[in-house]
Amino acid sequence: MAHISDCFVPRLGGIEMQVNDLTRRQQAAGLEPEVLTATPLPRRMAGRRFPVPIHRSGIPIPAEIANNPIPSRPIRRTLLAGKYDLVHVHAGVGSPFAAAGVRVALDLGLPVAVTVHCLPASFRLPDILTPWTTPDIARRIALSAVSEAAARPLRERTGVDVVGVPNGLDPQDWAIEPAEHDPGVIEVVSTMRLSVRKRPLPMLAMVRAAQRRLAAAGSPATLRLTVFGDGKLMPRMRRYVRRNDMADSVRLAGRVDRAELTEIYRRADIFLAPAYLESFGIAALEARCAGLPVVAMRATGITEFVADRREGLLADGDAQMTAALVELATDVELRRAIADHNRTTAPPTAWSTVLATVDREYRRAMAIRGATA
Repeated sequence: MAHISDCFVPRLGGIEMQVNDLTRRQQAAGLEPEVLTATPLPRRMAGRRFPVPIHRSGIPIPAEIANNPIPSRPIRRTLLAGKYDLVHVHAGVGSPFAAAGVRVALDLGLPVAVTVHCLPASFRLPDILTPWTTPDIARRIALSAVSEAAARPLRERTGVDVVGVPNGLDPQDWAIEPAEHDPGVIEVVSTMRLSVRKRPLPMLAMVRAAQRRLAAAGSPATLRLTVFGDGKLMPRMRRYVRRNDMADSVRLAGRVDRAELTEIYRRADIFLAPAYLESFGIAALEARCAGLPVVAMRATGITEFVADRREGLLADGDAQMTAALVELATDVELRRAIADHNRTTAPPTAWSTVLATVDREYRRAMAIRGATA
């Protein structure tokens, strides 16, 4: 089978890592996945080999951005050269490479499954960038989304069945034993790409507001925030931290690997996810499996695995998110109860379950192809 995605490793992000993990697990299960992507391999990594075959058609430009101005040509060439029985397309907000993959695969008569990994944009994108949102194309593919929040607008727009295919994660990979640390310092962590969509700057404002409320109330608890990730907003975040005298309570740690992150989670108390446009929230799920209470926005894909006051606290806006931070910082019993629940209750995202769901989607794509041939 061919997996088509604009973005792929070594670029880091939710879609990239999920496609990477999915294809590796399919390969381990005896399947023969291959990846077609517009993400080029940086010069510094020239010659590096990956376990799953990768066909890269991107033009090398700064920041490892996925880009190909004529994506249909390399996709058609690769699909014609290989013996693929199905195409699995992974779509973001507006994905020109994925969109071309849908059109080419349907033109070649291949069964097509499309998984949408993002919430829709706040403005209407051209159909050429999102063909899976048009009723005519949607009827010819097996359409899925990573959460109900992402699936609902697709159903409303296309009128077809949109199946939920959550991102995969084995909870035991993130199971940890918490480490002792100063009970008066509440360690808040957040992991994200530092982009406008993820809202890292409003997050800093929320934490600052929570710190000021705790101080005004005379609370012995103090909040300390560590942000993991990198992106174009890093310079603005550094300026915000300096301007507001937060250098002693906010650390911008950049990228870290999984081993470092799990070790940090051992000493953390709360995970903060400030984005409104979060279709799933794999970083929040990882933290939840590590036992951290999650503070997130209510109308996001994070609600697939976080219920209010069970796995964390859900907010309808920045003011409520600030209030949630203050509550968890001061209510030790609530924080401990949520953490105990998260450490002992697994979410329904184990890879065995996800792989079975994906396999059903492949059979559905083949049935749709047979019915429309």
